Amino acid sequence: MIRPGFYGWKIVIASLFCYSTSVGQFTVFALSIFLIPLQAEFGWQRGDILEATFYLTLTQALMNPVMGRLIDLYGVRKVLIPTMLIYGLLLGAIPFTISDYKHIYFIFAMMGVVGAGSAAIPYLRVAGAWFFRNRGLAFGVTISGGALGYAYTPILVQYMIDHHGWRSGYYALSTLVLFAALPLAYLMLRNKPADLNLFPDGDLKSQISENSDPENTLNLHWTDLVKMKVFYQLFVIFLFMTFCLYGLMTNLVPMLNDRGMTSSMAVSVAAALATSMLFSRIAVGYLLDRYFAPKVAMVCVTFAIFGIALLASGVTGMGAFVAAIFIGISIGAEFDILAYLITRYFGLQNFGMVYGILFSSFLIGVSIGPKAFGEAFDAQGSYYLILIASCIILAITVLMLWRLPKYENVIKSNDKSILK
Repeated sequence: MIRPGFYGWKIVIASLFCYSTSVGQFTVFALSIFLIPLQAEFGWQRGDILEATFYLTLTQALMNPVMGRLIDLYGVRKVLIPTMLIYGLLLGAIPFTISDYKHIYFIFAMMGVVGAGSAAIPYLRVAGAWFFRNRGLAFGVTISGGALGYAYTPILVQYMIDHHGWRSGYYALSTLVLFAALPLAYLMLRNKPADLNLFPDGDLKSQISENSDPENTLNLHWTDLVKMKVFYQLFVIFLFMTFCLYGLMTNLVPMLNDRGMTSSMAVSVAAALATSMLFSRIAVGYLLDRYFAPKVAMVCVTFAIFGIALLASGVTGMGAFVAAIFIGISIGAEFDILAYLITRYFGLQNFGMVYGILFSSFLIGVSIGPKAFGEAFDAQGSYYLILIASCIILAITVLMLWRLPKYENVIKSNDKSILK
């Protein structure tokens, strides 16, 4: 049963907007919109510019487990608020601090450090604490903030670039973080229902018994994780997905520009992809509460394979929109499914630590995917071969999802026999 008036849903909506301003949207994705203006002004190669995503994701990957553990120990607010403040200031510093592409590397690396504390982990940790029966839907709505950011970021940035130059685009993004997302997070987010004398899902009394909820009993150390087969399975699965999907997404606008589509039309295709992500995240979240998550993921990845195959065939116009929608369905499902599987396989008590470690697979994929796509274009003058390779990698991913175990075969109350 969903209780619309429950304060947890207000937190979810606030988290949705705040997450839309995080590093994935305002740095990695936005860089694809800034790519051509930066090339025009400074004469840098695409691969050199996109290498900035490597340094951001490297530092974020290193800091994610640390920030996740700090969130588990001290709560979301004490980590989120200061890191969001620093992140917003760094965004605003980009326009007047770069004269060489290596300067972008440094700023992006710093944003990776603070981005670990102001990206997905804190918002999902809060949503997980406020919901149990409707956790999949809560995760879906929360994480759809990323899709919301992907939808409005290209439109906002392209408008600012067209009318005021590329520097104004970064000033606009910084303003949104500092004067919209940061105050909202400070005023609305609470670590857990007990802070307001409430229970998860808005129940009048807690319906999650200490004995029946494995999340209240399983306590893992990172040394336990490295003994669990499912940990490695999830790491590789989401590494493959992120490499292919985010490598493509970062290069989508210039790819379509190269095929003769105008910048405004190419940005519209990117916005269609983001809109598809938005609806996918909510729909997938709803389905996760009702069906086995790996099967839901298999369907979503299959959509991506068809979409990438369409792009490999050289489509433009309406075909590009269809491909973007198919790919958006898969990208929209990634974070939702990962967060949900972590709570079911490893428990909410360990969420920050486990998500911080497994999210590193996403960040590794994001760090090498865009650069691999960019260098493939620089070397061949085309994205064709990297698109075909992505289809093959995602087909392997579908098979790996099919091999994931049932939840009950992995997580049992402090049963160390699961560590094999």
